[in-house]
Amino acid sequence: MRKSLLSGLAAIALLYCGETQSCVLRMAAEVDFPPHLILQDQGWQGQSVELLQLLAKEVGCELQFINSPWLRSLAQIKSGELDLVSHLSYSEARKSDFAFIGPHHIESIWLIGNPDKLPKVSALKDLSHDVDLGRIAELNGAYYGEEFELLKQNPFFARQLVSISSIQDKLALLEAGRVNAILEDESVLYYWQTHQYKNAKNYQPLVLVYQSPVYFGFSKKTLSTAMLVKLQKAWQKLYDQGLIEKTVKRYQRKTTDVLTPSTIL
Repeated sequence: MRKSLLSGLAAIALLYCGETQSCVLRMAAEVDFPPHLILQDQGWQGQSVELLQLLAKEVGCELQFINSPWLRSLAQIKSGELDLVSHLSYSEARKSDFAFIGPHHIESIWLIGNPDKLPKVSALKDLSHDVDLGRIAELNGAYYGEEFELLKQNPFFARQLVSISSIQDKLALLEAGRVNAILEDESVLYYWQTHQYKNAKNYQPLVLVYQSPVYFGFSKKTLSTAMLVKLQKAWQKLYDQGLIEKTVKRYQRKTTDVLTPSTIL
């Protein structure tokens, strides 16, 4: 009896070890979302990638990057095909599907364009009646704040919006003249300019649209509560060690003091 019990315990231990060693976190990634996700010949790089690599190592998991547009990624989290996404804003509607680990970035969404070719915009509300920019690219499925959501209900503004499915199309559309302005995080424009992307120096932030902390959104469908708690504690440990701030400062020109952990499980 004792021998059978010991054999059973050994089998369970081996099974547990196998699960631990095979831990893989599947993350949605799109090509070219610098400085956060950058696809190079040698693999994925960037701010979000480095932070996730630190976090995965701390909990004993490997990372697997799966190319998927933003809106599809959100659906794949719900279906169990993915384990996490980055740059997820908190909302009550998302709380049932996601655990929010972070924040890993303070997103500052601006209306960006060439000020020499556009009418002056002093505030977001100007776009509701006074200023017509022609065509403005927005990412399908992205959240740009309550004020923007209300503004989209205004027919004068709504007809200016062009919905696109991938982040990397924004700059190309702007350069080609197919849109006159885009909605984008200031850190992305900073990367374009410091890395001398074509015509990037001509584009400037015109008006602030929305500012909010963004998180790594982990799936509550594919990850256990115990794993989510483990991830939370690991993130706090990395923050206390100064590794999060050290990583972010390599990519951002602003301070990271506001990245104090505020995980929501």
